[in-house]
Amino acid sequence: MLCCLLTFLSIGTAQSQNANSGLIQGKVTTIDGGIAAYSTVKLSNGRSVRVDKEGHYVFTDLKPGKYVITVSFVGLPEQSKTLSVGAGESAVADFVLSADGETLDEILIIGQKYAITSKKESEYVARLPIKNLDNPQVYSVVDKELIKEQMALTLEESFRNVPGAAPSKTGAGMPSFFSRGFQTSENFRNGMATYLRTGIDLAQVERVETIKGPTSTLFGAQMTSFGGIVNYITKKPYETFGGELSYGMGSWDMNRLTADINAPIVAEEGLLFRLNLARQKENTFQDQGNNATVLVAPSISYQVNDRLKLSLDADFYAVRGITPAGWTIAGGLGKTSFDQLHLDYRQSLNDNSLVSRQSSSNVLFQADYKLSDKWLSQTKYAWGGGGYDDLYIFDMIWKTDSLVDRTLRVFTDEESARKNFQQNFIGDFKIGQFRNRMVIGLDYMSNYRKTRYDGLGYGGTVFAPAQLYNLPGTPVIRIENVHAELAKRNTGQNITKEASYSAYVSDVFNVTDRLSAMASLRFDRIINEGLSNTLTRVHRKDRYNQTALSPKFGLVYEILKERVSLFANYMNGFKNVPGREQPDKTYSFFKPQRANQLEGGVKVELSDLFNATLSYYNIDVTNSLYTEMRDKMNYTVQGGTQNSKGFEVELIGKPFTGFNYVASYGYNDNEFISGANVGKRAVGTPAHVLNIWASYALTGGRAKGLGLGVGNSYISEAYLDAANTFTLGAYNLLDATVFYNRPKYSVRLKANNVLDKKYWVSDGYYARPQKPFNFMASVAYKF
Repeated sequence: MLCCLLTFLSIGTAQSQNANSGLIQGKVTTIDGGIAAYSTVKLSNGRSVRVDKEGHYVFTDLKPGKYVITVSFVGLPEQSKTLSVGAGESAVADFVLSADGETLDEILIIGQKYAITSKKESEYVARLPIKNLDNPQVYSVVDKELIKEQMALTLEESFRNVPGAAPSKTGAGMPSFFSRGFQTSENFRNGMATYLRTGIDLAQVERVETIKGPTSTLFGAQMTSFGGIVNYITKKPYETFGGELSYGMGSWDMNRLTADINAPIVAEEGLLFRLNLARQKENTFQDQGNNATVLVAPSISYQVNDRLKLSLDADFYAVRGITPAGWTIAGGLGKTSFDQLHLDYRQSLNDNSLVSRQSSSNVLFQADYKLSDKWLSQTKYAWGGGGYDDLYIFDMIWKTDSLVDRTLRVFTDEESARKNFQQNFIGDFKIGQFRNRMVIGLDYMSNYRKTRYDGLGYGGTVFAPAQLYNLPGTPVIRIENVHAELAKRNTGQNITKEASYSAYVSDVFNVTDRLSAMASLRFDRIINEGLSNTLTRVHRKDRYNQTALSPKFGLVYEILKERVSLFANYMNGFKNVPGREQPDKTYSFFKPQRANQLEGGVKVELSDLFNATLSYYNIDVTNSLYTEMRDKMNYTVQGGTQNSKGFEVELIGKPFTGFNYVASYGYNDNEFISGANVGKRAVGTPAHVLNIWASYALTGGRAKGLGLGVGNSYISEAYLDAANTFTLGAYNLLDATVFYNRPKYSVRLKANNVLDKKYWVSDGYYARPQKPFNFMASVAYKF
């Protein structure tokens, strides 16, 4: 009653202040008559308000005219009404949301992390706003609610929810994974290219999309893997003030502070701002090692008018710490796994004086202009840059079961930058009775990299090897030793530059209301200027240009309208291949490497109750390079082939209130058919990947919001070497969380690797030991 009285008084005050202005008020309820508090009501002029605890809202001081008023609640369809307001008049618009009070409570407390219709759709996967059931391509989505529940901090942790994705990580820490027999290590940000030299902090991420299979037709050659790509979506500003502050702590002195602040500048004019911050410091489980990171990620958007929207967002991420060493084996070792070697899992053979400094930055400008009711112009420019202000990566090479060579890769400075300009024209129109959804795009990308590299220990012993039976007698390698070795060298900077010019078109053509066909084609021209060095001043012969056409086709038939669809696709991927100087001093140029995928399957969407994707794929790779012996010399030739086939299953559901699950399984069989390593598997690629996460939260009673989550990831064995003689063992990772969520705050506790398993993750060259059992705890306040 008091709230209603205050609302009435505020209305009366507003009217008395300006008799020429109008007013819109109303009430928002649920289908069972409950109050829809925390929902948002927005006017077409950009103003917005939150519904109060009694279900009321009010807009005062409105100019006379016509308004579209829209009510929204996360995870539910929006509702809109059109009203006319005269001078000194009051208009009423009441709404009833398409959910009951119990559903709204569930959304507020445990989120909509498994909502199907609101989360699976993406404007980035096909560069068209088409539904999952209409898309003949397979993709997965991990949204922020699931990320929060799992207390994931880095991008690679989110990959545990992706069918068939086996974890990987590059030596410098860039996130990657193995999928469908191939490694993907480049990452897209809001559909545009990055140039990372660090990992990615999930504090700035709204959702993570993984798009499966060769995807060069829409995304080009430089950023794509034949197994798929990663596209992470950053958090965007919204119309009302709000946010979250959180603090976390955990094993090995981990401390983490984050802030998510949404502060509209002039909400009624559509000028919005959001800022995400994160600071984290953590030691390692090994005897040497630490890591500290800082993230600053601002985002601003401006709805200029009903046709034009501008947005600008950026992130700046810095890392300072000790880079984990990579473990590998020398030829002729005669061992088949790390279990047979004399080593201490918690021994790093590193030193805390070897501090690496890395940074990554991204800036994205986007302009969306509505050309007509049928066509949208989308202009995007992205700049991604990163660098190493000293990067030290130890490679521990086992010569015998107790003798380890310590070689050091040193990047004493680096600059890298990637510019990506994209112009899309997106249409939704009919030709006769046939609906077409089309994108016509132009894509320009340029890369620049300047780096100074020294391999200390490659080509000749520099540091004394580690004797595992006599570690106290093994000299410690400190930064002073490294500087002394570098002072003896005169190393210039290597400079590489390349640019690609591309055009593409893709059309989804509705043959009937159930049958649709997709046809896509890309033209790509790359110009690579080769490598030059600031010391030698000599430009090598490796300049090359390549042209490629990349097609894609797909069919979708909905067996049950908006419920079940069958799909099939043919997708092409390509990689630009630079030339090679041969032993006889001749120079060879090559064609692009190709991957062709055939895939078919079924997609199921039964509201939020059950969602499934099942698919079988077969990928053939041609034009691979390999080494061939001629006249006792190793020549590089083209013509190697590889086959990768398998199937993937993804199941997502909410069988009853409060309980949610996401489960997936991927099987992959890959081998080299011709060229080098015939009959062998690709390094780092497991045959079986099984992931499951399930959680339950109370949505009623005094303990409402209390929940438990449990997950397990199983990764089968993989090979560390191309000859398939050394195996990285299979492992299970069991994790569990306990959480207490309320609309205004949350408390979470997580145990990782509960079974305390020892395991290694490969980057395709080296293996790195991963964290044993550890815990995390966090508290967050929402405003």
